[in-house]
Parts: sequence; C-alpha cells; structure tokens
Amino acid sequence: MIFVHGGPGLYTEARRIDEGAVFRRLGFTTAYYDRAGAGVSDRLPAAEYSFEREISDLEAFRDALKAERVILWGNSYGASLSAGYAARFPEHVAGMILTSPGTFPGDSVERDFSKTQRTQVEMSKQTRDAILLIDKKGAAAESTLGQVEAGLLFDALVSTQLADGFVCKDTQMAPPALPGGGNLYVQRMITRSAAKAKLVERERAPTPTLIIRGSCDFMPAENAARYRGMFGGEIVTLEGVGHGLLENRAAVDDAIEEFLKRDMSALP
Repeated sequence: MIFVHGGPGLYTEARRIDEGAVFRRLGFTTAYYDRAGAGVSDRLPAAEYSFEREISDLEAFRDALKAERVILWGNSYGASLSAGYAARFPEHVAGMILTSPGTFPGDSVERDFSKTQRTQVEMSKQTRDAILLIDKKGAAAESTLGQVEAGLLFDALVSTQLADGFVCKDTQMAPPALPGGGNLYVQRMITRSAAKAKLVERERAPTPTLIIRGSCDFMPAENAARYRGMFGGEIVTLEGVGHGLLENRAAVDDAIEEFLKRDMSALP
C-alpha cells in the first residue's frame, strides 16, 4: 500500500503511519513518501512542479519499491493524484482507497465550509501578496520570493486558518498540530496544473475502489461520485465526520478493513 498524501504542497504527517496499522494487521506492506517540494523531500526549481511530474514521481516510487501492483491510499488531493496515476498506469493498480477525495482532476467544484469550524479566512498582507505574485509570475517569482520563505507563509496559513475546515462545526475535537514543511509554490502551481488535466478513460475492468467521506466534508458529494463514475467501487459517508476523518477513526478503519478483506484478499 502506498499512501498518497494531501495538499498540494503538504507532506505525510506522522499520524498517517499509525493509521496504516489496519493494512499491516492484514499482512500488507505500507509505504509512505513526501512528494517533491515539501516535507523532507528536496525542493525543485519551481518550474518543475506539475501534476504530470507528480504522476511520474509516483511511478518512480512504485518502481523503486519493486512492487508490480499496489493499493493506492489517496487522501484529499492525494486521491486526485491517485486517480491520475490509475488512469495512466492501470496495470500497476490493484485497488484504491480514496479518503475525503479532493477535486477530481480537470474539474472545478464549489466548496462549502458551512458545516465545518472554519470561518472567514483572514490572510496577512504578506501571504496574500505571495499568492498573487506566484499566480502572476509562476516560477519566475522565485527571483524575488524563495520557496523557504513562501513555505513558512503557507504553513502559518494552513495551521491557523485552513485546518479548522477539517472538522465538523459542533465537534469538540481540535485539528491536530501540523509539523510544517509545506510549499506554497507547489500548492499554487500544481493546483493550476491539475485543473487542466484530462484523464483518459480506457477499456478496462473496474478498479476495486473504496471512497470514504464525512457528512461535514467541504467537498460536495458529487465530487466523490466522479471518482466512482470512472473507477467503480462504493462510497461510504460517515455521519458527523469532517474532511480530516478525525471524529471517528474506528469507523474509517472498519470500512478499510472490510474492503481489504472483501476485495483485496485474493492478492498474492
């Protein structure tokens, strides 16, 4: 199982390794990585960040693991990337688990934060100027704004403003603290690149797929249905659970375990 983290521009949180215990209990090997540009991975020249590059990097990671077929566990934007990879390399995908899937590649969606703890986002002028600069100049913005400096702004924005959107409005649970290591260039440039992606539908058997989302998710149910429409599978909606799937991890594990036993048990 390869965990494909969210973002873009974020990294694999330590808690995701703990959450992978449900796979290891059933005999699966779990593998994690930080995508290029964030976390402990190297920063690239900003011009190299793209959705296509991330698909190629995931294929290189699979090849390095010497795993002919894998289960992709794509979380949030990681589901978008997993879908892109599965469309390109279906022969290497035994199944997918897509948790709180982000925007289906090539689509645009209207996000609704009314059921979450997130209120009006109030960016600092410095953060707002950085976003406008990168959106206007792209990779050329590096000449005046470094990736490290921009990353610190992104980390602050996520931890103080955006993370509240991960949990339901009435929950007593606070979003977990994030360690930092994000990259605003990756976030802006890959989001734009993924919005232009067009997945090619091929003649193939449906990919065993489980989609898990919470009833408080700011992503609409119709977005999750786009993944099922292309790959098949089922959608499990958990009541009183937000985008972070934090409020009821036991239910998440139960759904994953049932899927693995039912649809993945025949894997060698």
